[in-house]
Amino acid sequence: MSGPLGVMLLTSAENWRGSGASYAKLARGLAERGHRVELVVSSGLVAAEYARLGIPARQLTLERTGAREVLSLLTVARANGTDVVIVDKPRDLRLAAWMSMVRRLQIVIRYNRVGRRRAARFVDRWTAARASAALFQNEYIRDKALDELPILGELRSFVIPNGYDANEIAVDVGASAQWRESQGIGPDDTVVISVGFAESEKRFDRSIDAMQLLAGRGMDATFVFCGDGPCRASLQERARAAGVRARWLGIQSPRDTLTAIAAADVLAHPCPVEIFGNVLAEAMALSTPIVAMRAGGNAEMLGSDGSTAILIDDDCTESFADGIAELCSNVERGRALAAAARTRLIEVFPLARMIDAYDGMMQTLVGKASIAE
Repeated sequence: MSGPLGVMLLTSAENWRGSGASYAKLARGLAERGHRVELVVSSGLVAAEYARLGIPARQLTLERTGAREVLSLLTVARANGTDVVIVDKPRDLRLAAWMSMVRRLQIVIRYNRVGRRRAARFVDRWTAARASAALFQNEYIRDKALDELPILGELRSFVIPNGYDANEIAVDVGASAQWRESQGIGPDDTVVISVGFAESEKRFDRSIDAMQLLAGRGMDATFVFCGDGPCRASLQERARAAGVRARWLGIQSPRDTLTAIAAADVLAHPCPVEIFGNVLAEAMALSTPIVAMRAGGNAEMLGSDGSTAILIDDDCTESFADGIAELCSNVERGRALAAAARTRLIEVFPLARMIDAYDGMMQTLVGKASIAE
């Protein structure tokens, strides 16, 4: 590291999973390297989780991109001596762009837009032009972003995967047993879990349909869903109509989510548009066998050779159900895949490597270091 920098991590994300969890690791890691880190959030839920973790965070009202919001952020930036602002929501980018009209800043767009192609609006083009760099978590989202918003190709480009400390993602065996008991699930009963934001693009309907097929084949299992979102009610109705035995846990604390994943026999991840799913990393660290779609960024995270998870190549519910059934019926194979997945997480995506890469990127942008991209 060439010198300490002032860094603002800015997010208006409403929920913890995703940006909240990633920024927690960044805030800690960059602060440990001597940087002045100011973590700015707008969600009370996200702020409360940072407080629980002992990570200093400043909560501001950022519902709009008006003068009041910009002035509030500028006050924080001046006090912190901010050199770099990292943003990952369109609103945050607009706020940072307006800030840069008054204060010299290096703006890094941590691109996180998933799902259907969106036409770029003028404000997207103008604000992107105010940025210094675009940061992508993998090649999948880089290619997608440049296709949707070609102006990003004019910025310096960095690909930095998320990093994880597998030892911190741990659950006591007793806690898993207690979780099953609390849910009325026996210690030997089969549990299949899906975790995420319930929106149509995530395709959690495929998990339910697969469970229906498996029940028809005589497999006795309980489906568990952790999360909330606009499609949750329709998913619950779909499961009810299909006769799928299910537990709907809603939004859980990070610790309770990990406990549920650890207590499950299989993580069913039907999402075809995931960038770099934290739930996959959590299952990898907890040695919970995974079946996922070979789509989005899943193969980059899990590897493409099938040695760490069952990857489904087609869009057929029967194939997804077959993958779940194989892991449930062949315990030894599930354990082997899970062990390989944990090893991959530790060796390919260590947290220190991610922090080092962010540090190097920022030093390069501010002009205090020179690294090869």
